[in-house]
Amino acid sequence: MEVWSARLKSSLIRLFWFILIVGGLGGGGYYYWKQRQQADQAKVETAPVSVGDLHSRITATGNVQAVTQITVGSQVSGIIQSLYVDFNSRVHKRQPLAQLDPSTFRAQVEQTTASVNNALSSLHNAEANVGNQAANVRSAEAAILSAQAKVEGARGQVANAQAGLVTAEANVRKGQADLRLAERNEKRQSTLRERDLIATSDLDTARTTTLTSQASVDSLRAQVEAARAGVNSALANLKAAQADVEAAVMRKEAAQEQFNSAKAQVQGAQAQVSQARANQSQAQTNLNYTTIRSPIDGIVLDRKVTLGQTVAAQFQAPDLFTLAENLDQIQVQTNVDEADIGQVKAGSRASFTVDAFPDQRFRGKVKEVRQAPVTVQNVVTYVVIVETHNPDGKLKPGMTATVNIEVENREDAILIPNSALRFRPPDYKPPARRSRESGINSGQPPTGGERPRGGRRGNWQRQSSVYTVDANGKFIEHKFTPGITDGTNTEMVKGDLKEGDKLVISAGNSSSSSGGNQRGMRGPRMF
Repeated sequence: MEVWSARLKSSLIRLFWFILIVGGLGGGGYYYWKQRQQADQAKVETAPVSVGDLHSRITATGNVQAVTQITVGSQVSGIIQSLYVDFNSRVHKRQPLAQLDPSTFRAQVEQTTASVNNALSSLHNAEANVGNQAANVRSAEAAILSAQAKVEGARGQVANAQAGLVTAEANVRKGQADLRLAERNEKRQSTLRERDLIATSDLDTARTTTLTSQASVDSLRAQVEAARAGVNSALANLKAAQADVEAAVMRKEAAQEQFNSAKAQVQGAQAQVSQARANQSQAQTNLNYTTIRSPIDGIVLDRKVTLGQTVAAQFQAPDLFTLAENLDQIQVQTNVDEADIGQVKAGSRASFTVDAFPDQRFRGKVKEVRQAPVTVQNVVTYVVIVETHNPDGKLKPGMTATVNIEVENREDAILIPNSALRFRPPDYKPPARRSRESGINSGQPPTGGERPRGGRRGNWQRQSSVYTVDANGKFIEHKFTPGITDGTNTEMVKGDLKEGDKLVISAGNSSSSSGGNQRGMRGPRMF
C-alpha cells in the first residue's frame, strides 16, 4: 500500500511539471504570435486609389538617324588627288567632294576618240564604195538595155531575110514555069519546022526563049540560096544578141552582189563607229567619275579617305563619304516586340530621351511601321520609325534613344497602383487551373462582364484583385475589370473602388507576386 502511494505521488508530480511546461510553452507561443501579428499590422503599407489621366505607352530603345543618309562611293579606282570637304562640311548637290587622279582615264578618252575617227574614216570609204558599186549596177542595166535592142534589131533582120527567101523561092517557081512553057513552045516550033510550016527564025526564037528562061531559073535559084544564107546570118546575129543580153544580165547580177556587199560593209563600219563611240562615252563617263560629287544638299557626317589614299573599286564601290540630307528633320529607328506591334499605328504620338540630354524629352510621331520582321535569338521584333524635328541640332545621328509610344489615353480615369496588383495576403491560395473544356477561361468573355476599353490583349478574359485592410487587420479582396496601364497605374473599367481607397501594397512577410491573374498586366517592354 505504501509503495502504491509513493508511485501515485511520483506520477502526480510528473504530471504537474508536464502541465506546467506545456502551459508555459503555449503561453509563450501565443505571446510570440500576438507580437508578430501586431508587428505585421504595423508593417502594412498602402497606396491610394486616385483619379487622373492615364497614358498607355510602349517603351523601346532605338537609334537616332538622319531621314536621308547616303553613302557616297567611287565607281572607278584611283589615287585621291584632292579633297574638297571635311567632317561637318555643308555641301550642295553636284558639288565636288574629292578628285581622283584623272590621267589614266584622260588617256583612255583620247585613245577611244582616235578609234572613233578611224571608224568614221572606214565608214566614209565604205559609203564611197557603195556609190561606185551602184554606178556599176546602173552601167550593167544600161548594157542589158543595149543588148536587148540589138536582139530586137536582129529579130527584124531575121524577119526581112525570111521574107526575101520566100520571095526568091516564089520567083524560082515562076521562072521554072516560064522555062517549061518555053520548052513546050520550042518543041512545037521544032515540030512545025520539021514540017516546014514555020520559018527557021521562029524556031531559033523559041530556042532562045528557052535558054533565057533556063538562065533566069538558075539566077533565081542562086537568089534563093543567098536569101537562105541571109536568114542563117540573121539568126546567128539574133543568137549573138541574146547571148549579149544574158552576159549583161550576169554582169548586172555580179554588180548587184558587189553593191549589196558594199552596203553590208557600210553597216559593219557603222557598227564599228557605234562601238567606238560607246567606248568613248564609257571612257568619258569614267573620266567624269574621277570627280566625286555630292548627290544631295546636306552635311558631311563622315569622311573615310585621306589625301593620297588609293581607292580600289572592283566588285563593289568603296565608301568615301557619308552624307545626311537635312539634320533639321531626324528620325529614330526602334524595334517593337511582336506582342505590342499590333497597338502601334502610323501617326501615333511618341516621345523619347537621349543620354546626352537626360532631362529633356523630345516629341515626335510614328511615321512608319515596317512589315519585315527582325528575328534575333528567336525574339521577333518589327521596325518602327519615329520622326521628329531637330531645329537646334541637339540630336545627332547614332545617339541611343529611349522611346515611349503612346497607345491609348484616358482622361479622369480611376487609377489602381500596379504595386497593389502584385500584393497577395499571407493565406492566399492560387486558384486551380481550369481546363479549356470547361468553358471557363477558354477565350470567351465572362457572363455579364464588360469588355474593357483598350488595355493589353486578353484583359477582357479575367478580373484582377486588390486588397484593403480593416481596423482588425483583416484583408478584404476587391475584384475589378482592368483597362489600360502605363506600367505604374492601371485603369479600373468596372469595380467598387473609388478615389481615396487605401490599397495594400505590402504587409510584413506577405507574398507579392505578379503571377496568377496578373498575367497580361506587365509593364512596358524594354529592348
